[in-house]
Amino acid sequence: MKSIFIVGYWNSGTTLLVDILRKHPAIKLKKARYKPNLEERTLRKILNSLGTDFFHFGDYSDVIEHGFKNFEEPTFNQQQHRTFRRKFLWHFGVPKHKILLLKNPYLFFFNRFIKENFKEDKVKKIVILRDGRSQVVSKDYWLKHQENPEQHLFARAKFWVRAMEHYFETWYHDKDTLTIRYENLCTHPEATIRQICHFLEVDFKAFKHSIPTQLENRMTRWEQLDDDLKTKVIPLLSAMQAKIDNAFPLK
Repeated sequence: MKSIFIVGYWNSGTTLLVDILRKHPAIKLKKARYKPNLEERTLRKILNSLGTDFFHFGDYSDVIEHGFKNFEEPTFNQQQHRTFRRKFLWHFGVPKHKILLLKNPYLFFFNRFIKENFKEDKVKKIVILRDGRSQVVSKDYWLKHQENPEQHLFARAKFWVRAMEHYFETWYHDKDTLTIRYENLCTHPEATIRQICHFLEVDFKAFKHSIPTQLENRMTRWEQLDDDLKTKVIPLLSAMQAKIDNAFPLK
């Protein structure tokens, strides 16, 4: 089965990219209407039936201190692998003439797992990266930490850096992975989608008419952040943000 996995850090633009690609006639998104996070809940159910799960990072302290060395991706024996494949295909299988489109941010941390359990398939992965400032303050998650929201904000910044280190250690050198910038998708959607279609080997012209001419890159939450907090967050992000900007320049 041909598949496209859209992966990325939370709120990095994966949903936006899926909403565009799902309109291609060769691509099939398996998702039930009115059921948010169906893919995540279904994948988690399959993993749970095999005695494992996605990672739970808690307050981020373990990852901040040690990276991801204490978080081992699941490894299946042959029987577990066959069971996983059977259940996955039951829920996500598509007709032979279609390409499965699957999006789940947790897969950002499951690169090896994907390689081991989808080696029978032709799988291509797209990673979308977004400006670290947007990631740290996205949806005001840090404000929901009632005890000490400012420290949680700083922890989110440090965790993002660790997550990007993980990206460069795993996805960056994966020959079956294309990395795009969220900012470039917003500013130049047609050029970015054309690049993606070339990578996926699907016809760009087949849905060119449905691609928006421009998208909004919202930085509102960051712009509204207190200046004192900005001066404390920026040094935590700057080195990694510079590495990403160097590897994938804004157009």
